[in-house]
Amino acid sequence: MKRTLIRLLVASCGLVAAAYAALFLVSPLPSWAPIALAIGANGVIMTLMAIGAVRHDTMPRSLAWTFAGLFVLCAGAFVTALLLPAHEGASGPLLLGLPLRSALVLYGVGVLPIAILPFAYALTFEASTLNDDDLVRVRAAYEAMRIAARKDAA
Repeated sequence: MKRTLIRLLVASCGLVAAAYAALFLVSPLPSWAPIALAIGANGVIMTLMAIGAVRHDTMPRSLAWTFAGLFVLCAGAFVTALLLPAHEGASGPLLLGLPLRSALVLYGVGVLPIAILPFAYALTFEASTLNDDDLVRVRAAYEAMRIAARKDAA
């Protein structure tokens, strides 16, 4: 599981690097560069969150679906905002009181993930926290370290 996630992280970093390289090396800026940056940056964020959720080289299926869905949602919001024709101005379309592009990014990248992630964490809390066997191992390791420290001090 971690190897797959690290490969996805490297691929996402590669997209970000390609977008920056295009910015500095190619004139005019290719149309794919902002899209690559949007997808790569969201890939980095989601894979880092997924790596943090892996325990014993597994991840709860619900979290895997949550991270994949949030990646599609966030990257999709950025890419859609980038691809929409410019209609900003006094007569431009509004979504919940904001210009369409701003609303897509603010609600799709800011508000919806904040509303989804706490529920995903709550659903997997029992599986993600230490169980009784883990606590026994931690306490035994602590006791062994404490005894070793006393022997070293004496």
